[in-house]
Parts: sequence; structure tokens; C-alpha cells
Amino acid sequence: MNKISEGYSIAIPAYGRPNEYDELLTSIFEMDFLPNEIIICEDFSKERVAIGEITARHRSQFEENNVKITYIENESNLGYDANIRKLIDKALHKWVILIGNDDLFLKNGLQEIDLFCQKNPDVAMVSRPFVRFEKDITKPLGISSVLPTETIIKKGDSPKLIFRMCGFVGGLVINKGWAQPLATTKYDGTLYYQIYLAANAFCTSGIGYLAKPSVGGRAGNSPLFGDSEKDGAAHIPGAYSAKGRAKMWKGVLDIAKDTEQLYKIEIAESLRQELMVRQSFHVFEMNVGVPNKTLNELKTELKKLNLFNHWLPKTLYNLNLIFGKNAYYFYYLIRKFAQ
Repeated sequence: MNKISEGYSIAIPAYGRPNEYDELLTSIFEMDFLPNEIIICEDFSKERVAIGEITARHRSQFEENNVKITYIENESNLGYDANIRKLIDKALHKWVILIGNDDLFLKNGLQEIDLFCQKNPDVAMVSRPFVRFEKDITKPLGISSVLPTETIIKKGDSPKLIFRMCGFVGGLVINKGWAQPLATTKYDGTLYYQIYLAANAFCTSGIGYLAKPSVGGRAGNSPLFGDSEKDGAAHIPGAYSAKGRAKMWKGVLDIAKDTEQLYKIEIAESLRQELMVRQSFHVFEMNVGVPNKTLNELKTELKKLNLFNHWLPKTLYNLNLIFGKNAYYFYYLIRKFAQ
């Protein structure tokens, strides 16, 4: 293991999207409080040259402000999960802050994280509210928030919060000394290595939650997972296929079962209910207007995982099937009145 120093490493699993990556580095430099290190693992994308050039262009301004830039080009495509694991392993500092290369930091983002970590030095992970935006973060779509106040959740709290707090990777903070011994390849290809860590954090030192947002999560970008051979043939570049979504959720269920067995703490059924009910709303919302064949594939995959035996996914399936593109208005109204 590398020697772990106090401080903050912002860890970027870079894959494609050079323009957004450029914006991310700019947002980091513009923060009120800078990290000790920015570590980037470029995962053999077609845009490698552009990403390397952008990194080189930003390097001097960071290093003049005592921020170390660690830029690694993977010799082959590792895939999302293995790349996250490598970032945690190679980072130099105790607190590793993960962020996708198309998301952004808020101006006070690291300051919010630092205030929490100073008060809670033994916490395993930290989650956060985040600002949702499309192209311009100054025109936000809203704030995605799970809990109303700063807190730490752990065994005794609802295991459903594991997924709600850590399904989105941007801005998650990992305690490296805690996470390194847990490193495993078992869940590679699930695209949810952070859920594996979060399930273990829930059962041990807890998952912290910030009172204020630290990052912005970009909406509207299509997933690139299918471009990565290590993430499996189930994923299609530019879309969440039924088989791809099912593979991800099977990963969550497998993680939950294994973690429950290890710690003897009930989390598997709670996470199954979370996926089947609350998260099914998001999945069917994403599948408004798709062909009936696609809807039926989604239904079949959910049934295989025992995630369709509740009235909500059944209702949403029929809603999409009957109303097609017009089902959008139902989801819009639900979100509007839920605010």
C-alpha cells in the first residue's frame, strides 16, 4: 500500500468527453479551497490525446498553487469499476473525492467536504446533495437531496439510503485507509463499485452526508459504458439497455447479499425493495416513448430479478405501454408536486 497522507485527492475516472473534462478542471481551480492532489486515470478512450493535452494545459496553474497533478494513462481499458479502484489505490491522500469527468465542483465544494471530514475523521465515506444541471450550471434544474440535515448513517438506519446516497458517484468521498483493504474484482462490470463500498461503510464506520451540495451532476449526457469492453456486452453506448440495467441491478443485489452475510446485518431485502419501488420510477421515466419491444425486454429482465412483483413497476409499465411519449406528462407532474 502507498503511504497515506492527510489531505484531499480529487479522483477522476476519465473516459471521453474532453470538453466537459476541461470544464471540470476549471471548476476545481476556481474553488475557494484547493485539493492537495488531482489524480486522473484515463481509461484508454478514443479521446486520450485530447484528454492528455487538456491535462497538460491545466497542469502549471495547479502546480503553481501546490496542487499535484497525477495523470495516468491505463495500458488497456480497465472498465469503470476497476478504474475507480485504481484511483483509490494510487491516490496519495486520506480523503479520495470521486467525480465523473463530465460533472463539476461548486465553488465552495471542497470547503463543505473539509468541514465535515475535520469533524468526523473516522467516517468511512461521505455523500452529498448535488446540483442538477444540463449544459450551464448557473441555470440549475434543481438540487437532488436525500436527507434534510448533516448526519452519518449506519446500521440501525434504513439500508435503502445506501443506494439513494451513493448511486451517483460524483462528489462521493472515500476514506482511503478504510477502503483499500476491501479492494476486490468480484463486482467488476456491475458499474457500482461505489455501492459495494457504501454497503460496507453502512455496516462499519458509516456514511456521512453533507448539509449543502458540493458538486454539480450533469443531466442529459448519454452513458458511455458500452464503449468499454470490460463493462460487458450488455451495455449499449448512448443508452441504458434493459439487459444493461438488469446487470447493474443484479450487481446491487449480489453486493447486498454478500454484505449481509458478512456482517449479519439485514440490507438485501431493503435494497431489493428500493430498486423495485423508488428506483423503478426513474427507470420507467427514462423509458418513456421507447418501442413496446424495449418495454417488454425491461419487464422480462426485472421479472428475472424478482423486481416486478409490486404494483408500482406494473403500473408504470402499463402507463408507458398505453400512453407512449405522452406518459412524459405523468412523470413531469409527479416530480413537480413532489418538490
